Amino acid sequence: MLVRSTAATVRPLPFVPAAPAEPRRASGPAPRPQGGGDVFETPSPSKPPRFEGLKDKALIQALHDAVAKHKDIGYSQARKVIFTALDNHEGKVKCVYTNRELRTDKIPNSSDMNVEHTWPQSKGATGAAKSDLHHLFPTDSKANSQRSSYPFGEVQKVKWSSPSGAKLGTDAEGRTVFEPPPEHKGNVARALFYFSTVYGKAIPAAEEAVLKKWNVQDKVDAAELTRNGAIEKYQGNRNPFVDDASLAQRITDF
Repeated sequence: MLVRSTAATVRPLPFVPAAPAEPRRASGPAPRPQGGGDVFETPSPSKPPRFEGLKDKALIQALHDAVAKHKDIGYSQARKVIFTALDNHEGKVKCVYTNRELRTDKIPNSSDMNVEHTWPQSKGATGAAKSDLHHLFPTDSKANSQRSSYPFGEVQKVKWSSPSGAKLGTDAEGRTVFEPPPEHKGNVARALFYFSTVYGKAIPAAEEAVLKKWNVQDKVDAAELTRNGAIEKYQGNRNPFVDDASLAQRITDF
């Protein structure tokens, strides 16, 4: 008996040529943030949020938790970074107190130019804090000695001064204080706000009042933002008071 197959005959599909693939677009650099000029190539992925709704101790704690953890690069490396890269521009390093420039490609003799601990070592800048780039700046050695470990303030009676505007003397209350030049006052304030927040050190009330005044008067500029970003590449954290200077006004007592 003849058995007929019940399977359907499979016919080949007609050939349809594939549509030509679109050419791959070359990936270019991420767009620059609007309003920031040439400060950053791209927005920093680790830039902390603005901590909306927080103030005083709650804000200090949140900021501490966000930025306190960082890489300790060591003091020798910190000095090398400052003099050969971070603060070396076209082969020159400028003192933040006197504006004197030194041409160098290495760590200079400490009797010529040194590293200023904006928060003095004698007042707690030890261990990892000693090499934290966020409060270290290049300074003329003589100016560095004049500052010593005196608090910052507004000088009324001058004992020492620089053409830059930096001066040492006594304030209205008779306290010996050091006053940086106008263009570095805000930098000093934000460096000390950072240090107090990260290392849990209190800022004396009289000094804090002056620092908050300077924080408003000497606003963050492109150079300070660029330095903040560069430091992040070395030690993995940012100074949030540089990213948002208004944070300091939400803290009653550092």
